[in-house]
Amino acid sequence: MLQWTKSFKRLLYSNSLKSFWRYRMLRLVFQILLLASLVGGAVRADQNPPGRLLDMGGFKLHLYCVGEGIPTVVLDAGLGGSANDWSKVQPLLRQTTRVCTYDRAGYGWSDRGPTPRTSGRLASELRTLLARAKVPPPYIVVGHSFGGYNARLFSSFYPDDTAGVVLVDSPHEAQVPKLFQHQIIRMIDPHGLLQQLWTPEVARALSSVELGAIAPLLGLKAKTLHAILGELAAFNESGDELSASPINPDLPLVVIIHGLRVLPPGLGDQMERQWLQLLRHLAQRQRHGRFVIAEKSAHFVPLEQPGLVADEIRNMVQIYSGNSTHNPYPGSGRLIPQPARRLPREGFHLSHKPKRQLSYASVYSCS
Repeated sequence: MLQWTKSFKRLLYSNSLKSFWRYRMLRLVFQILLLASLVGGAVRADQNPPGRLLDMGGFKLHLYCVGEGIPTVVLDAGLGGSANDWSKVQPLLRQTTRVCTYDRAGYGWSDRGPTPRTSGRLASELRTLLARAKVPPPYIVVGHSFGGYNARLFSSFYPDDTAGVVLVDSPHEAQVPKLFQHQIIRMIDPHGLLQQLWTPEVARALSSVELGAIAPLLGLKAKTLHAILGELAAFNESGDELSASPINPDLPLVVIIHGLRVLPPGLGDQMERQWLQLLRHLAQRQRHGRFVIAEKSAHFVPLEQPGLVADEIRNMVQIYSGNSTHNPYPGSGRLIPQPARRLPREGFHLSHKPKRQLSYASVYSCS
């Protein structure tokens, strides 16, 4: 990382960057991608796609399906991810039903897609992709992280085609408006440069920036870099779409959330608590809702606890098919939470001890 960071800074401060907007945009790109380059599901250029590339009308998307049966399970990765992010979950379900992974536009083997890259557009592209691949409904849509945004909107746009939704450590749209008010964000970004990426003006400016010289420094293709920035730039609008299109309260919903801390103790407590409260409430609103804690996972639950994710999906498939003797979704609308447990500190190599350890019990007690 040090090598590409130095190379990027040379490019950033070179005399060739005379445009103020170009300079400003490259600074934003640099800050955002220090993080995004660590979480990507990039694929090597010499790898052959395991699935099919289907024409979407000017660009192609990659879809990979295995197994047989209904409902079909569709897996959507997080920001910067690809179908490879589900490589440990998909094989566990192929004996249960048909299960499909796909690469959103710009990721993996898929081409760069049209803008803006809102969740509404992504949900529409996914439905078109499944239709052109002749993969019939109903679907159980599973989204990890940002993919959860897309899964929820898919169910709202196509309720007759959706048998259920599984959210795997997904953000909630109510987190976004207050995101930059949190102390930890203000420390990371004291000048508010990251917040500027959430504006329509920056989204339009991104389309005029040539990222071909920057992407290789991050180990990414230019199309992937554009996809990451495009989805980030449209994040606010995607949240507005979710607020305007709530999930059907009768739809089965499983919410899986990390059990190991994602944010550091102390400054991250407020954000962790809010995240848990919002997702717990989302599951509680459903007549058939379930809230599950992935106790051994941080954010990348599909890679760290694929068996847990597969089990929850399999339960939903079996209930839909009438093959389950146990229904974990209470028809009365009551939530079945896992026991309240403290958030472990394993995996957080911090030089200091927090004054107070955030616990799930404290979140459950919040009104």
